[in-house]
Amino acid sequence: MVITLTDDNRFLRIDEASELELEQINLSLTKRIDGWRFNPLVKRGVWDGYISYIKDNKWIPAGLWRTVMDVCKEYNFELKLNGITRIFDRNITAEGFETWALDFFDGYKLTPHDYQIDASYNILKFKRCLAELATSAGKTMISFMTVAYMLEKQKASKILFIVPNVSLVVQASEDFIDYNWRNQVRINIQQIYAGQKIKGNANVVIGTYQSLVKKDKEYFDDFDAVIVDETHKAKSQSIKDILVKCRNAQYKFGLSGTIPKEGTIDKLTLMSQTGPVITEVKAAFLQQEGHIANCRVKVIEMDYAPETTKIAFQELAQNRYESKDVFQLEQNYIINNKARLDFVVNLISRIPRNSLVLFHRIEHGKKLYEALRQRSQKKVFYVDGGTDSDIREEYKKKMEAGEEIVIVASYGTFSTGISIKKIHSIFFTESFKSEVIIRQSIGRGLRNHESKKEVIIIDFVDNLSTPDWSCYLYRHGIERQKIYDQEQFKYDVKLVKFDGTE
Repeated sequence: MVITLTDDNRFLRIDEASELELEQINLSLTKRIDGWRFNPLVKRGVWDGYISYIKDNKWIPAGLWRTVMDVCKEYNFELKLNGITRIFDRNITAEGFETWALDFFDGYKLTPHDYQIDASYNILKFKRCLAELATSAGKTMISFMTVAYMLEKQKASKILFIVPNVSLVVQASEDFIDYNWRNQVRINIQQIYAGQKIKGNANVVIGTYQSLVKKDKEYFDDFDAVIVDETHKAKSQSIKDILVKCRNAQYKFGLSGTIPKEGTIDKLTLMSQTGPVITEVKAAFLQQEGHIANCRVKVIEMDYAPETTKIAFQELAQNRYESKDVFQLEQNYIINNKARLDFVVNLISRIPRNSLVLFHRIEHGKKLYEALRQRSQKKVFYVDGGTDSDIREEYKKKMEAGEEIVIVASYGTFSTGISIKKIHSIFFTESFKSEVIIRQSIGRGLRNHESKKEVIIIDFVDNLSTPDWSCYLYRHGIERQKIYDQEQFKYDVKLVKFDGTE
């Protein structure tokens, strides 16, 4: 098989391939979307739910070059890949970059860790890639080193840094200024979010994808490099659109603590927009090295529903309703159960020190907040998507400075990117099974702080099952436990039975 990188570095062009090779490449680069059975187009029979990353048996996004190589290796296809080294920096060396990094931070209060230097080097060498970095691995430090090196060595003159929310725009800007402690590199930062004025001389633009997607495509022509923080969110069409608009960028890389699993459509999508995963730093490694706090999970399996209720859910699942509808009914039942609310609130109130209480639905979050305010001696604050960013920052500062603080927050606002070191416990109060949400949420508590050696995760599991059938909430709990095993987080399960009737 002969494949060539196109002159614009955007696509791999299949120049020669046998029928068998083409068939296998098509199979490997075609995946079904998650939940395809429930997609309206699939239900109507107008779509089969598959997405293909090869067009007309000829064109493949350049970011999938490693995937193509892996497929050929797996099936013993001979491959000639022309021009691919053009998107690598063959001049940079690991030794040279390490010397530069250590000199840059010589005398500074922090020295980059070896794995951070390695990650930055790999990004600079491969130019278009992904780095999977567990929470608290120091993504901002790694990003800064790549940015500073590109600017100082004139590898790039204007760099775009995309983050998921306004808080991270401010946080990254402050960290970049702090890390550039001797003003060794000229960095002029432009923050992009609602209401910000535009500077004419900025060479580093840090903005939310929600604001950047509104810019005309010509706005992105000047960027030589684009960085996507928390890249797992790049499934969003907005981020895809921005990456496509950055047509002149020679560097395109993403950082995340939760790269989707191998072989999934989400991972193929990420790699097609950037490139292959070239660096992995796991939470277990960081814990072994003492860079982050240990994690201990306490699973509280709650059995409180009357037998008649459990049987009713079983009958709905087996005879009448689709699984997603039964799951929604289970969710509605648990958040409207007063005995469950009392049990959860009493446990949160008894756990000492600072706590983060995470919820999905506003209705449930407000119930938790009001109950905690009435019954707990702690200071309780509430955050959801409608909470102003300045108020969120103020709550974070209160937790960093205080004791016995509780922040009741939606997963969407506090599960990703938020940096609070002084979190001692995190409560999962609603059921989910997303690996991304779990790992990101736990990551909020893994940052080291002098007041803790570990973070405690309290995982509430609702068991509405019968002897012959497992409810969907309980199944989600089992899936979470598989992820704890995978991440090497210690956990134990405690069964609690109480009367859920009023």
